[in-house]
Amino acid sequence: MDEAQTRRRNTVNALLDGYGSLSVPQLLMSTTPDFYHQVLPESLGMMPRNREAFAQHAAGIFNVFDEFRMVPKSIVDDGPGNMAVVHARMQGMLKGGAGEWINECVMMIQLSPDGTLVSRVTEFVDSAKALEMARKHAPDNFDVNYSKLDGGGMRTEKGNRNETTGSKSMTLLFGLGLAQVITVISLLYLGRRAIF
Repeated sequence: MDEAQTRRRNTVNALLDGYGSLSVPQLLMSTTPDFYHQVLPESLGMMPRNREAFAQHAAGIFNVFDEFRMVPKSIVDDGPGNMAVVHARMQGMLKGGAGEWINECVMMIQLSPDGTLVSRVTEFVDSAKALEMARKHAPDNFDVNYSKLDGGGMRTEKGNRNETTGSKSMTLLFGLGLAQVITVISLLYLGRRAIF
């Protein structure tokens, strides 16, 4: 591994460790002042965030966990593009005895020109798990837009599921999941030439 690749790898690891720290200041240490974060698919309706909005969102999410880790399953380095793609397993213990949380994501991480900071993260998440988090565990500002998913039928009071729309919701979530699998396979195929 050359020096530039090592630097990029260290920056990516610092970001992943920042998530696991459950500390917003530690998470932000690896980001640029103009950091930008977006959660995909767009059908979740989660608005892109600047660094300040990302910090507020992270604080809310961190508040529901006693412990949390981002475990990379694979990391693809795109040296010429100064970016990395990480397929990670997210796992943690929820507060209040709510049990274990397991999820996964694919993060496209754009680095600063010198490779020492993260300037942008575009994160594909498991839609079904994102909805579960929003309904059962997340703070009020988690910002999943239920109305974009199925005309508002999935949410009743305080995020409770409306059972009459269950099969339509499951069909939608299956389609979103299939699209994510295809996207992950495509990203990993395109980036296979330079795996850390």
